[in-house]
Amino acid sequence: MIAYSDALCRDICGAGPVALQISSLEDRRWSGMVRFWATLGVGVSVAAILVYALVGSRAIGTGVVLAIVILIFAGLFGYVQLSKVADALKVPALQAIAGKAGLTYRENGFVPPVFADARAPLFGNWLSSQVFTDLFSATDEAGKTSSLYEAVLVRGSGRSRHTVFSGQVYAWQRRVRSGGEIVIVPDRGIFNFFKPVGGMERVRFEADPEFESRFEVYAFEPQQAVMTIGADLRRALLDLRQAGRVFGYVGPEAVLIAGWGRNRFEPGSMFRTIPGDQRVRAMLEDVCAGLATLERLKAAIA
Repeated sequence: MIAYSDALCRDICGAGPVALQISSLEDRRWSGMVRFWATLGVGVSVAAILVYALVGSRAIGTGVVLAIVILIFAGLFGYVQLSKVADALKVPALQAIAGKAGLTYRENGFVPPVFADARAPLFGNWLSSQVFTDLFSATDEAGKTSSLYEAVLVRGSGRSRHTVFSGQVYAWQRRVRSGGEIVIVPDRGIFNFFKPVGGMERVRFEADPEFESRFEVYAFEPQQAVMTIGADLRRALLDLRQAGRVFGYVGPEAVLIAGWGRNRFEPGSMFRTIPGDQRVRAMLEDVCAGLATLERLKAAIA
């Protein structure tokens, strides 16, 4: 694990592809901004001409819809140009940060560790979309993998579209196989009679009223769950809960904790003038904070 320091940030910013990207960032950002506004301006012009040409006709309703579609596509196309500028800095910066921590980094296109086991009991089987990004992973001397990544999980579409989860995921393989499955979900109030997995029992933590009021715990072996979810883990989950809802899966061989939160590991808005080293500093702080949380959670579960 690494801890943030100004010296570390300067080291990352001052060498290799990160330094090269920082040196030309502002010029490329301005070029992207020009393309964005030019594309949006063309879209506005085309949409206005279309609507004007159809005023007074029966097709005006269709024309308005097409105009809106044109504006949306123009905005998206222009935004993609700025996103390319952001990614040109983000990827080498995060790769460099990961290297300093002895980790590997993948922006996307990976199989999310432990998620296959945790998905059904935590989020159900009815997800319409699941996007995973920014994977940091490491393997210890025993061959066990620890990972930090981001996920956005969506259910439904159109007006029924609902974001089930958006935030950071902490996952790792346990050193020793232990017990059965344990599921930790946010308190669901009057709906807590639904069990996440058939056959599980509700586990109470009446000696910890703060934890009991915010979480529901289910397990096949309640006594083993009480021993596993000790005071350190409960405190860590409560602290993580301050940023949003928290979900947890403790399996015999692996653990996954998902904490709702803002999109991290990003270089910041390209619509704003921000020095490149400050953008890298923000990403470094996000990674260091995420890894610290991962280590704290791992230490709390044997």
